[in-house]
Amino acid sequence: MMPDAPARAAYLSSLIGRPWSPGASCWHLACEVEASLWGRHLPAVEIPDAVTWRWMVDTLAAHPERQRWRELPPNPAGLVAPSDGALVLMARVTQGAHVGIWLQPEGRVMHADAEAGVALDAMVTLRARGWARLRFFEPI
Repeated sequence: MMPDAPARAAYLSSLIGRPWSPGASCWHLACEVEASLWGRHLPAVEIPDAVTWRWMVDTLAAHPERQRWRELPPNPAGLVAPSDGALVLMARVTQGAHVGIWLQPEGRVMHADAEAGVALDAMVTLRARGWARLRFFEPI
């Protein structure tokens, strides 16, 4: 069940700044937030201690969970209108290597990375940090 706006804001604020680690990765954050806010239970993925970009790209591309989510195509103007809780697959060039959660009321993506830990960023900020390609996925 979706919490009311103040409870949602308090919950999201409690996550900001939490450090990234293989046991607290972008995927772990997505699992936690999806379960807490929308009751969606994503499968656990064990992240190796010596994780590489290649491992993340390959794992995100081939994971069976992708079959349960549909990519949102852009409209004729090139814009995408994801619903609250859509997963955001982020890529520096073409291959997705990072996952976040679109938070529609906040107009931002929550994600966890090694540099910033858990952050709540606008799409323009993500692009400025090198995430040039953002793809949105909603549950089927």
